[in-house]
Amino acid sequence: MYIEYVEKLDAKSLLEPDLFDELFEIESEFERESIVLQLEDRAKILGVKTRFMEIYKLRKRDYKNLLKAEKQVLTEVKTGSYVTEFTGQEHSLDCGSWQCTDSGVSIITEKGPLVACSHPIYPIGVLVNAETNEYKVIIRFKVRGKWRETIEDRDTIASSNKIIALASKGVRVTSENAKLLVRYLSDIESLNEDLILEMMSTSRLGWIGSTFMPYEDEIVFDNEQNLRTLFKSIHLNGFRDSWYEHMKEIRKNRRLELQIYLASALASVLVEPCGTLPFIVSLWGGTGRGKTVALMMATSVWADPSEGQYMTDAKATTTAMEIRLDCLNSLPMTLDDMAQIKNQYDGDFSELVYRWCAGKGRDRSNQKLGLNKLTSWRNCTLTNGERSLISESMQGGAVNRIIDVEIEDRDLFEDGNYSSKIFRQHFGFCGQEFVETIKEIGFEELNRMAEEKVKLLKDIAKEQNQEKEDKQILPMALILLADQIATDYLFKDDIYLDSNKCCDLLKNKGEVSEHKRAYEYLKDMVTIQSFHYADSIDEAVNGNTEFWGYWKDADTVVIIRSAFSRILDQGGFQSKAFLSWAKKNNLVECDKEGSPTRNVKIKGSSNRCVFLRMVDLDEKKEQEDEFGEIPFD
Repeated sequence: MYIEYVEKLDAKSLLEPDLFDELFEIESEFERESIVLQLEDRAKILGVKTRFMEIYKLRKRDYKNLLKAEKQVLTEVKTGSYVTEFTGQEHSLDCGSWQCTDSGVSIITEKGPLVACSHPIYPIGVLVNAETNEYKVIIRFKVRGKWRETIEDRDTIASSNKIIALASKGVRVTSENAKLLVRYLSDIESLNEDLILEMMSTSRLGWIGSTFMPYEDEIVFDNEQNLRTLFKSIHLNGFRDSWYEHMKEIRKNRRLELQIYLASALASVLVEPCGTLPFIVSLWGGTGRGKTVALMMATSVWADPSEGQYMTDAKATTTAMEIRLDCLNSLPMTLDDMAQIKNQYDGDFSELVYRWCAGKGRDRSNQKLGLNKLTSWRNCTLTNGERSLISESMQGGAVNRIIDVEIEDRDLFEDGNYSSKIFRQHFGFCGQEFVETIKEIGFEELNRMAEEKVKLLKDIAKEQNQEKEDKQILPMALILLADQIATDYLFKDDIYLDSNKCCDLLKNKGEVSEHKRAYEYLKDMVTIQSFHYADSIDEAVNGNTEFWGYWKDADTVVIIRSAFSRILDQGGFQSKAFLSWAKKNNLVECDKEGSPTRNVKIKGSSNRCVFLRMVDLDEKKEQEDEFGEIPFD
């Protein structure tokens, strides 16, 4: 509320109509006038006291006139004991002095009837959100011969200023009848607490404790107004057997890409019960290979894969994406064609990856100077594109969160058009049955099975004399587990994911190191831009070419510090952090004080330079394992 943050209000907020609406909703005159004094002081500081007081006096006069009119109405109301008589209502409700018929809602006074609404309307349920404990009310109303429903915040139908917003939903409410409609809805709810039931609600899908939305009857989804298309897309459609038969035919081809994509769509709902972080599965390859159809296949596990339904566009804003992820919660987010936003991120999706895999959104203030509810999610994101989501300059932490799957040089589907038609006509069965299976297995057993998959992947890596990144092992373990459960309980075709091939997809420890990738990038740039370097300190490069450094010997290049930093910055790496790592790994020559740069006089001027060893890291490691650390000559 505005008036809870008086000391933070700016000049514009002090003159907002909503602030005065809140002010005159305070019943206690003493409390209201106390706040007015605080607001007046704040307005004086900001130089808008005169304008503030003018508006306040006008609104106060209107408020007194309204109270007077209401008082007159109250004294003239003819008391009665009526019940609602709406055609098509489930049961009659006690409506006190209100007369409720198909022609609308009114109350009789000595001067005649006053109309609260010109059509049938009444509350049918109260929702208490499981995450926020906030109340919403389900309002049922009939216009143009059709019954409709809307879910509204409690404070919306409790305020004559805010209830006017219902006009956009079809309710015939204006500033003239708003006050009476608020009073009617409040009266009918208080008179029928035994009939207007309170229910638990949620604005999120997926796991809510041990229950799973939208497959629960005892929990109501109350976010339909904002994400209607998404919510409506998650349902059963077509024939179960048609989807399963087609999927079994696809699975017979044992395409690793499709098996992983299918298992990942299911593994999304294992993230929360197994206590892991969100992850991304990126499918990439040449155009026309069937990437979009593969995403439709994964989406059809849960929902309608038709364009504009469950699948979304990568071009959505950050806030929109967070709201969508918060609503999906446990269900996978499916994004088609990441190439659409490649230029927006200069080809480096590190920021986006961190955001999606953080599992929570950013703190954001609202118009009332408070904080909005923090968004959060525990799921998997499925993407596709013609190029890998991973770039050379991507930060190591981001690389760790991506399962990167390259498509073989052949089509994913024998007949992509036919497959896409099947997925659009038959969907939603597999996801619901998978959730039911998970509940039967139980979370405790699920975690035990996941630990077995982790051990399996580590054992395979050990046999191959490799050590995989833990942050990659965990999501792949969930993918293998989802595949096993789906194969054993749903498909029953004994076509399992190849654990060895899945292990090969995981990054080795060190391979993901941002500093090692920066080192390889530096060596490449020195080679590609060799014209910037002289063969020795005594030689100079072409006069038309910018001078960046020189070769000390065959294995060591000397790079002027400013040029060195610029090269790394262009690659998306931090030079200071890299130099610290390079020093520890004996890849730079330090000065007497231990600094990773040295002072060198070049062409008569003194320059700080980096003496960079140009070596093969794998070969260097083998030599050091055998002979110990190899120093500079």
